[in-house]
Amino acid sequence: MKIEGRWNTVAIGVLAVLRVALGALFIISAFAKLQHPDLFIDAVQNYHLLPESLGSAFGTALPWAELFVGCSLALGIFPTFTAALSIPMILSFVVANVASFFKDVGEACGCLGNLVNMSHTTSLIVDFVMLAVSGLLIYQRKRAGVVGVGQLLRWQKLRLPRAAALALGAVIIAVAMVLTYSQVPQQKSPWKESLDDALKDDRVVVMCFWEGEVEDIYPVLAMYMDLRERYGGAVDFNHVDCGQWDDAAAKFDVTDFPTILIIEDKNSKGYVVYPERFRGAEDREALVTAIDEVLAR
Repeated sequence: MKIEGRWNTVAIGVLAVLRVALGALFIISAFAKLQHPDLFIDAVQNYHLLPESLGSAFGTALPWAELFVGCSLALGIFPTFTAALSIPMILSFVVANVASFFKDVGEACGCLGNLVNMSHTTSLIVDFVMLAVSGLLIYQRKRAGVVGVGQLLRWQKLRLPRAAALALGAVIIAVAMVLTYSQVPQQKSPWKESLDDALKDDRVVVMCFWEGEVEDIYPVLAMYMDLRERYGGAVDFNHVDCGQWDDAAAKFDVTDFPTILIIEDKNSKGYVVYPERFRGAEDREALVTAIDEVLAR
């Protein structure tokens, strides 16, 4: 009887570790996708396994489903239900990774975003391990949820009605999801990331806002090449296509194209912008005078 009791304790402990590990993997996967949701939707579309509208809906919903399953398993609330819910999700991963062997969808699976760069073969192995753990949690459901918040909610001394325990469990999962999502770094547009990096390095940024064909800003790009030799690393010359990144034009209230701004710094109030705006390469002399003025401060 003692051996039987010890084995039962060990089994409960192992199942709890496997459940939490599986939940953590789902949370990490969701976290990575929520960092760059557009990139993940593009990755789903790249497999060409679903119609475009359905692929977009799947790519949008999957990270949230993963986050729900991950928080539920990690906390031990509704573990059997979410283990069962995880199976069709994992099978969709398997189908996608198998499809990658027959069509070009890129070398990395994109499952964990930029956090972990896994090949499709490695990802497929992980998928089967996850599938096995989910199946084990369902098979051993009486033991799998013994260690967790869900078991605590069913504690007789709390005297919670079943409906109240279920509702409280759902609320706890929702709070865990909100707290996890609040830790996801805010996605930056590439132009903003480049701008912020330059300002952190104490460089003045000269940015051209343009829209239309790239040929339209050839004179500006030629001017940039000459000015880079003149100012070296003290000034960062950049340009942003506002047809693709309209948030950039909105941020700096730019309505005419091309428009060149000198961005001097960034503080708690936002970007420090030189008051004069320049219309393009034809304003070269005025632009050079303004850059010299900013650098001399």
